[in-house]
Amino acid sequence: MCNISPVSTVSPAPPGPCYQIHDYPARLIQTRMQASTGPLTMRPILPQDDELLAELLNGLSPAARRNRFHGAMKVSPTQLRQMSCVDYRCQLALVVTAQVDGAERLIADARYCVLDDGLSAEFALVVSERWQRLGLGAWAMQSLQHAATGAGLEWLNGDVLQANAPMLRLAEHCGFALCPDPEDEQVVKAQRRLSRQARPLPRARHGFRSWLQQAWLGHSMPAVG
Repeated sequence: MCNISPVSTVSPAPPGPCYQIHDYPARLIQTRMQASTGPLTMRPILPQDDELLAELLNGLSPAARRNRFHGAMKVSPTQLRQMSCVDYRCQLALVVTAQVDGAERLIADARYCVLDDGLSAEFALVVSERWQRLGLGAWAMQSLQHAATGAGLEWLNGDVLQANAPMLRLAEHCGFALCPDPEDEQVVKAQRRLSRQARPLPRARHGFRSWLQQAWLGHSMPAVG
């Protein structure tokens, strides 16, 4: 089991070069009215969202960070910039925003990374603890599945800590099959077939989990696009 270190503060990335957005998927923008919170917007992430993303990560409890990053607790400004600058070819990131005291706040982040086979992708999701139990996780996961299907992917899968019962319930609710990871008893595999013509899910050599671990440990990010 990974030891939980004190929560590190995330700083916004300094101005600098960023990935080029080849085709911003504006078609994925959605709005929803919550009686208790007012209007919410789901949209693909933008490079200038790095400060909002930093606020979201800084607001997570140690337990929530462990569930999201599987024990990796520190993120640098450069890595934060890489999370907010995606190419929308090999990666997709959807964020949910709300107006709080007249300012936009990022309250959820859902994303996937296409694997080497080009047919499947691994997902990750985080919802601000102050905004949970409002259906945002299901909304984000269903939107992520819809986007992955539209991108021609056949499988969406992810690694969920066995202790993360809320995420396991959400995955099952969203149609994912759950099975133990044969290599790690603390991890549950969540898999969802997106196409009836999908072939058997191949074993990926590099996944989103390893990509995140490399990023948080300070290694370079894999090239995308």
